[in-house]
Parts: sequence; C-alpha cells; structure tokens
Amino acid sequence: MEYHPFLDQSELLRLCREHDMMLTAYSPLARGRTVDDPVLQRIGARHGVSAAQVALAWLLRDPEVVVIPKASTREHAEANLAALQVRLTDAEIREIDALPKDQRIVDPPFAPQWAPRPARGVADSVHPG
Repeated sequence: MEYHPFLDQSELLRLCREHDMMLTAYSPLARGRTVDDPVLQRIGARHGVSAAQVALAWLLRDPEVVVIPKASTREHAEANLAALQVRLTDAEIREIDALPKDQRIVDPPFAPQWAPRPARGVADSVHPG
C-alpha cells in the first residue's frame, strides 16, 4: 500500500496488526517529495543524513512495516540501506507524525474511491517510486 510520511495509513496498519499481517510500504519516499520537506530535512541535518533517509527510518521503526523504496543507482540503494542505522528520537517521530497526512500520490484510474485524493495535480498513474 502507498505509505509515506504524508499519508495516514493508521487504519490499514491497525487491520494488518489485527490479522497478523505485514504492511508493505509502496512509494515510501512519496515519489521524491520527502527530499524537499523542511521537517525531514531539519531532522536529517541533526543526524547527518538525508530527508529521504529520515522518511525511511520513520517507516522502518515499525516492525510490521516492510519498506520498498525505488533506487535508480547503486548510491541510492546504499543510502536507502543506511536508513536502517538512523535512530529517531521520540520528539522527532512526533514531528513527523504531525506532518499533514492527506497526500495520496498513487491513484490509478481503477482504484477505489478512497480519501484523501491526490494532492497538487498528480497524474493518475502507477509508476514505482
């Protein structure tokens, strides 16, 4: 399922836990939007890592979430793996939790009528990222 710091998937996570299932976070970097987020950038600067690595660390803190970020280069793959070493504080997790969670980015034409709808004129498509 699409899951990143800008989309609330708490209900889906609750259902997964109830049924002893893992959630696979598709598009965990919100198609690149995480790199420009000032909150993620600020937290990353504290740790000496990128905003994308902070976003991945936020998702990876949950043992029932599997994260599948896209990596177009070896360097990106290595950076994604390095996110496993990032340890966010409780305060940093709360900062990320407080980000608006209404940005569904992946919304193909065959998808159900779920809320929230895509933000900022995102095209209806299914491309990894």
